[in-house]
Amino acid sequence: MSAYSIRYVERAALRKAALPGPQRASLESLEKRLVLNPFGPPAASNRDNSWSAAFTGGFITYIVSNRHVVINVIDLVAL
Repeated sequence: MSAYSIRYVERAALRKAALPGPQRASLESLEKRLVLNPFGPPAASNRDNSWSAAFTGGFITYIVSNRHVVINVIDLVAL
């Protein structure tokens, strides 16, 4: 199975850029796990074709394109 690539929509990309160091590191760790399997732990199905996964101090919501092997992050919430 190929590793997925991750793309962020503009709003989520701006929020990612604003994360402080520890949150950014936690998000990057999450991304490394998701590119291998966006459907397994720590992901949770939202039952509307979107998925969510938490990192320290926040979470992302994303949609997966199996055809293009891409994870499209549609929202990032920092708590």
